[in-house]
Amino acid sequence: MTKFLLISGSPRKGNTEFILNRIFDSLEGEKELILLREKNIRHCLGCLSCGKTKKCVIADDMQDIYGKIENADVIVIGTPNYYDNVSGLFKDFIDRTNPFYETGKLKGKKMIAIVVGGGEIKHTDFVTTQILKTFAESHEMTLTSSHCFQALTPTEVETNPDSLTQIDEIIKTLVDLK
Repeated sequence: MTKFLLISGSPRKGNTEFILNRIFDSLEGEKELILLREKNIRHCLGCLSCGKTKKCVIADDMQDIYGKIENADVIVIGTPNYYDNVSGLFKDFIDRTNPFYETGKLKGKKMIAIVVGGGEIKHTDFVTTQILKTFAESHEMTLTSSHCFQALTPTEVETNPDSLTQIDEIIKTLVDLK
């Protein structure tokens, strides 16, 4: 049975969380949704200890998240677009995955990227085609698909029929991954 892990990098309850909740509610089987805004995740110290020990030395909520990432078959990540990049919260998460880079334990996992931005889609697309693609490639994960949504207000996605159709397409992609 496929194990799904959904991770929201949004610091607020809004479009990114709405999309991930809708996907989460549609999935069957083993699944979990992590809201990074509810976790205590400190900045990477850049100490490079994980290069030697293959573990992060920081004692915070990432320690629990590491096991969840390692056990997942499919990882769905969602973040708002902040200045053509992921949110600061999600950047901290990315930086703290360095122990996996050192061990290769994410190799072959499937990843789906979702980014929501208030500006032009080309800026949001940059986050998926450059930032998150590089993140996936660094860990030798397969970026199965990436999706951009345009929304500025916190409830814009849930009232946009095109966005709802796009979410349904993501759900179909995930169901077909089994």
